[in-house]
Amino acid sequence: MDDREWDTTVFAMIYPDALARHLGIAVLDRIETAGFEPVAWRVLWHRPDDLDSFHARNIAHVWPTYFHRLIDQLFALGPTVGMLVAARQRAAGPASYRRLLGAKGHGDPARAEPGTIRGDLGSINKILSLVHCSDCPADSVRESAAFAGHDGFTRGEHPGELRALVTLLQAGTLPENRGYREVLAGVRARALVTALEDMRGPARGKAGAILDAGPAALAMRGSGERLAALLPAAHPLSGVLRADFTPQSPGPEPERAALTLAAFGVRLDDWQSLVLATSRRFWPRGATIS
Repeated sequence: MDDREWDTTVFAMIYPDALARHLGIAVLDRIETAGFEPVAWRVLWHRPDDLDSFHARNIAHVWPTYFHRLIDQLFALGPTVGMLVAARQRAAGPASYRRLLGAKGHGDPARAEPGTIRGDLGSINKILSLVHCSDCPADSVRESAAFAGHDGFTRGEHPGELRALVTLLQAGTLPENRGYREVLAGVRARALVTALEDMRGPARGKAGAILDAGPAALAMRGSGERLAALLPAAHPLSGVLRADFTPQSPGPEPERAALTLAAFGVRLDDWQSLVLATSRRFWPRGATIS
C-alpha cells in the first residue's frame, strides 16, 4: 500500500476478550456504522512474535515495564482478528483516524462514552478493551507489520466473509458473560465455601448469610474485609478474600493467589485469572474508586 492508501485505511483488531464474549459481530457493526469497511484480515492464534514492537510506545512511556506482560496473557486467551478497514468517505489522514478512534471510545471504562464500542459493549479495563485501532497512518504501517509479519492479510471479496469467520471463531465456546464483579464474587464464594470448615460459632452463620445474599453482596465495597474477618487469624485464604483485585486493593500476585486457592481445591479458569490479573493493575468497570 502507498502513503495515500494508508491515509484512509486503518489497522484495527478485535481482541480475544471480545471474541470470548461473543461481541465480535457487534464490534464489526460499530466499525461499519462509523463509515469503515473491512478489506483484509488475518486471524492470529497465538502471541505475535513482534508483540513488544506493537506495544513499544506503551512499554516505553505509559506502563511500568512489567505491565505489558498482561498483554501476553490476553493473547493467550484465544484468537485475535487483525483487520485493515477502509474509510468509505475519502477524507484523508487525521479525519479518518479521528472518526474511528471516536467510535472506539476511551480505554478507561470510566471514561468510555455512551455511543462508543467500549462504552456500549462494556470494556472491562484498559487491557480487556475489546478493540484496537491505530492512531495515525504511521502507526497503521508499523502495527500491521508487527501483527501480520511477512504473511500479510487475506483480501476478501466482500465483508460477509469476515463476518462468517468471526461467527465461526465464536461458535466453539459459550459466550463469556462474567465481568469484573461477577468474577470477584465467584472467586470469593468458592473460597468462602472452602473455608467454612475452618470457621467457628457465629462466623459460620455470618458466612452462610453472605453467601445467601448472592453475588452482589460478595462483590460490594468492603465485603472482602468482612469476609476475611470471619476466618481464624492468619488463615491462608484471608489475603485472597480481603483483596478487591484493583489498583487500590490489589491483593496477592495472581500466581500466588491461584496457588493458594488451588491448595484448597479451588482452581481459577483462564477468564477469571485474566480479569483479576488485569484489574489489579488497571481499574475495572464496576469497581468503586474511593
